[in-house]
Amino acid sequence: TSDSEQHTPTRTGQQRHRGPHLRVFRDRATMSSGGTGGDDLEFLTTQDMEDEYNEADAGVAEAPAAPKSIFETEEPTSRWTAALKKVSLFKESRHPGAACFHLLFKTLAVLVYEFQGLFNLGFVLVCVACIVLLAFDFWTVKNVSGRLLVGLRWWNYVKEDGTTEWVFESIEDMSEISPTDRRLFWVGLYAPAVVWSILLLVALINFNFQWFIVIFAALSLSSANIIGYTKCSKEATARLQKFAEGGVAQNLVGAIGVSNIISGLGSMMGQQGQQGAQGGARGPTTMSV
Repeated sequence: TSDSEQHTPTRTGQQRHRGPHLRVFRDRATMSSGGTGGDDLEFLTTQDMEDEYNEADAGVAEAPAAPKSIFETEEPTSRWTAALKKVSLFKESRHPGAACFHLLFKTLAVLVYEFQGLFNLGFVLVCVACIVLLAFDFWTVKNVSGRLLVGLRWWNYVKEDGTTEWVFESIEDMSEISPTDRRLFWVGLYAPAVVWSILLLVALINFNFQWFIVIFAALSLSSANIIGYTKCSKEATARLQKFAEGGVAQNLVGAIGVSNIISGLGSMMGQQGQQGAQGGARGPTTMSV
């Protein structure tokens, strides 16, 4: 090979040489106005190359995304939600999808139980279908619809000593909850328990004791969500009231002023001390009869 091929300049970014004694150089070829060019070679150390790479990496680095809240205040718009918005029941809902599934599974369970005689379905098939629908409804209400429609979530677990620990979570700003979503949630939570209670009474009157399995399963799952969300709602309300009272107290103290409160307490204590000293100087009062 010729000398020109051995000393061909290497551009920055194409090759990256490492080692304490290696040097790379950059070709800064400039063309003269007459068409003749000259090579202006600048030698760079490996440390200079690493600095350039670090600057390039820092320029493309993205900031970490903020954590997403589990209590979403608005459902993403899609064809599914747009279609549900056309239904008058979900027109004002912020989460029409969650509201739809909140009512869907429990409604299907009641329909399958009520109209199983029209299709001559067997007892086993109806029992399995109803219990599966009720299980889907329990999971949906506990983990999805309650969190999105009313901003509440609950769960419980058993400790090592055998006691049950309840955990409640709620959204910080309850004003973000839509009144339509709140109404749909609570009606859909309590109404099935009433319906299954009526069906229990009808089955008892007609001596249909075999259907008690389905009815007891429905009442058990509905009661679990009712108890959990009722306690969670009370806990959230108490927390909100406590926060409001604390805010009122802070505003009152801020309006009066800490210095004025301290000076007022000091003057009251001074007056009481003076009255006590005057009473001690006079001595005890005696009365003779």
